[in-house]
Amino acid sequence: MDHNTYDYIAEAADALAATGALALQSLSAEQHLIALSDLATIAALLGELATQSRRQLAAWATVGAHLQHAEQHAADLRRSLNHACSTFAFTSCLQGQSWQA
Repeated sequence: MDHNTYDYIAEAADALAATGALALQSLSAEQHLIALSDLATIAALLGELATQSRRQLAAWATVGAHLQHAEQHAADLRRSLNHACSTFAFTSCLQGQSWQA
């Protein structure tokens, strides 16, 4: 693995440590959004790590196929977490508004 790969691993580990330190029951809506965003960032970093690994191990065809599958899973996870984040932000905003008839 090259230096960039280790940087991605370190970034993902830092983001995970920051997210894992939160007590989810006591979070505000804003803090929940930050935690979801951190999880989406971790998923993106995992996808980038899988891409780099696949390129480095291109000669091993069967390994590359599994890493490509991992890339797709990471992209799907990132997309789902981003959608969850957006939906949560929207519904949190609606709940905070006072509606007048």
